[in-house]
Amino acid sequence: MGNVKVKGVLLLYALLTVFGLAGCGRKPEAKPEETLAWPVNVQGEKNGVRLEDDYYGYVNQDILKETEIPEDSNSWSYFYKLDREAYQVLHEVLTEAVENRKEAKEGSLEQKIGDMYEAAMDMEGRRKAGFGELNAYMDRIQNASNIKEYLESLGTVYSDLGVGSLVVLQWFEDMSDSGKYALYVDGADLGPGKETLEDETQAALIKEYEAYIGRMMELSGLSREEAAQAASGILGLQRDLAASALPLRERNNPEIIYNPYSMDMIKSLFSGGEMDGFLAAAGIGEVPTLIVTQEEQMKKIGQYLSEDHLPLLKNYSVFCLLQDFAPYLTPETRDTYLEWNRRQKGIKEKKTDEKLASEMVQGLLGFEFGRLYTEKTFTEEDKLAIEAMVYQILEAYRKQILALDWMGEETKAAAIKKLDHMTMKIGYPDQWPDDYGQALVVSPDEGGTLIDNTLSLVRAKRKMEREKVLKPVDKSEWQMTPQTVNAYYNPSGNEIVFPAAILQPPFYDPEADHAANLGGIGMVIAHEVSHAFDSSGSLYDEKGNYHVWWTEEDRTRFKELADRVTAYYDGQDGYEGRRVNGAQTLNENIADLGSISCVTSIIGDDPESLKLLFAQYATIWAAKYTPESMIQRLNTDVHAPARVRVNAVLSATDAFYRAYPEIGEEDGMYLPPARRVKIW
Repeated sequence: MGNVKVKGVLLLYALLTVFGLAGCGRKPEAKPEETLAWPVNVQGEKNGVRLEDDYYGYVNQDILKETEIPEDSNSWSYFYKLDREAYQVLHEVLTEAVENRKEAKEGSLEQKIGDMYEAAMDMEGRRKAGFGELNAYMDRIQNASNIKEYLESLGTVYSDLGVGSLVVLQWFEDMSDSGKYALYVDGADLGPGKETLEDETQAALIKEYEAYIGRMMELSGLSREEAAQAASGILGLQRDLAASALPLRERNNPEIIYNPYSMDMIKSLFSGGEMDGFLAAAGIGEVPTLIVTQEEQMKKIGQYLSEDHLPLLKNYSVFCLLQDFAPYLTPETRDTYLEWNRRQKGIKEKKTDEKLASEMVQGLLGFEFGRLYTEKTFTEEDKLAIEAMVYQILEAYRKQILALDWMGEETKAAAIKKLDHMTMKIGYPDQWPDDYGQALVVSPDEGGTLIDNTLSLVRAKRKMEREKVLKPVDKSEWQMTPQTVNAYYNPSGNEIVFPAAILQPPFYDPEADHAANLGGIGMVIAHEVSHAFDSSGSLYDEKGNYHVWWTEEDRTRFKELADRVTAYYDGQDGYEGRRVNGAQTLNENIADLGSISCVTSIIGDDPESLKLLFAQYATIWAAKYTPESMIQRLNTDVHAPARVRVNAVLSATDAFYRAYPEIGEEDGMYLPPARRVKIW
């Protein structure tokens, strides 16, 4: 649910492997000729860029030269472009709902859309509302007289609002039994994240982060001096907790994060027994299994559970809660939050109030808008065509596995079994969720405020979640809305999922050559299939359970190959001398390499078709980022930068040299056969 879900993002990445960048959009009227950035039969040098040296730059030079990063964004890419187009489609739906809101039936989606937007645009009403019903939660934290009451206040926040600070709780499928839910106990909110906090080159940014904390704490009611002191303490706490936190490269490894605890074990996790009261206030009864994902950090957190640290902990949790709901609060609080976000990413201008309000409502009511989106943009023909390509890619992957010379027959049989049981979801859910049916949204004319309406939506969703986790896992659920320009592999479901918005040019065009579509949506599909066999996805079996199905010898060989991939990407330039983190990006790199191997095997040795495929692959990754955003992504993203995702992958691909035999040892794209990394 937009910003409100921020605390579960990293844990979600551990359980869900996502392709590309988050976004949304679809433009069904896009012309076929827009799907290629250059004439693929042209070779050599173009405007000083040689494809032999920089294939990504050669293919995308025109679009990157002509396109500027929008002033209110940190980037431009086809993900961004399609996201904006989807936004516009849904903004028109929203505008109609706003215009007709007084005639809409009470409790209807149209009424909620219209009144939420009006509340978001009512700046004076937002000022007068202050923090609204959020005040009660902030007051309870600040009024805690001891550690027990403090943790109970955090439990109440989680129970009602689903967010956390010092300890983050999330319900997901049990990694070892994906048919039931387990409660995951994750580490603390670290603000900009462990990698950024520990990056010595980011000292100026961290100083600005401290000033941002101070401004937020001042808005919470502290004096300027008190706020500055609180900010220093909060930053110090986050830095100390970051030292014991898992690095991003380890946060999707079930061998590290899957640590089952019984209720008795979890209650003794903190020496003073404080976990008992926290879980009770959080509404957690006798849960058979709880998963502690960050054992070392939990030990560090336990060291802070003393009365002398209580003022610091209370300030920290108030700040986290305030930041979670900042977009829905007063204009001053919202703008302080947005200003920090812009600084992190190098965004020049604030979005207009109208755009912010529209995006907010679209984000809060994601699946509700998704239903309207697919009705306007997605066809059954699209779905059938993508299904056919998925089956073609699965069959190609099967052949690839059977032909491997490093894997034994027993492990191959288990891998094929996993492929045979893989399910696909295309376009939109078969059953639409109704998380907000019981939520009460009140118009500003009747005294409604944005923050209280938002909390009503949050509480309604929390009620649905509490009921859901008591039942077996519903395998039909989606983790992304249909208007999201993205795709994902869910290891606990052994499923690949392709929202409607990504099934359009330049990823997919029903009028384009099949080879071009293989280079676009085919690479997306094969990428997600490959995640079933990356370093963490390969530890789940055909049922989506964490279970090592490898022989010991084959797993050792896999790890040796994965180490080669890590070393290869460690040598790639990420941005102005900053190197790609090969371990952090390993799973995505394995998926990129596996997908190119798969789709080129479908094409075979036809040079012209291979050129179409490679050109389209380069095209979909055309992107521009602000310098600040590039640095942030290198620290916090599990994907390599766009240029690396193209050039490093193609240089390691034998078929690339069959398509372009003129590439030789003196060229930038050339890589000797012995250095071409490959697993699948």
